Amino acid sequence: MVNKMKEHLEQTYPYEGCGVMLGKDNVVTDIYRGTNIRQERKEDRFVLDPSDIVNAEKYAKQQGIDVLGFYHSHPDHPARPSATDLESAWEGYYYIIVSIDKGVMGKIGLFRLSEQADRFIEEVINIED
Repeated sequence: MVNKMKEHLEQTYPYEGCGVMLGKDNVVTDIYRGTNIRQERKEDRFVLDPSDIVNAEKYAKQQGIDVLGFYHSHPDHPARPSATDLESAWEGYYYIIVSIDKGVMGKIGLFRLSEQADRFIEEVINIED
């Protein structure tokens, strides 16, 4: 799973790549590649195509797994949430942010919204390949 995410996000460099994390019981077992439909500032902003979310949910249901959250890259920036990430986050989901440094995957950060939805809390999650 990490290799699929790495490949996807390195391919989208120098723009932000994004997708959906799938799995069960807080264990990510698969990803669904998304499309960044943002037209401006794609190098530091993303909008996940809503049809990708719908299709990921359908795929997850067919596989007997769940949508656990979303992932995206930060090209040439740290793997930590931005103010824009906080504004667009949904409660109850995990967020993986991957730094892509000069086209190569760097650090991975995992976050979840606080109960007040006013900040991110760094989390630990199991990832199976």
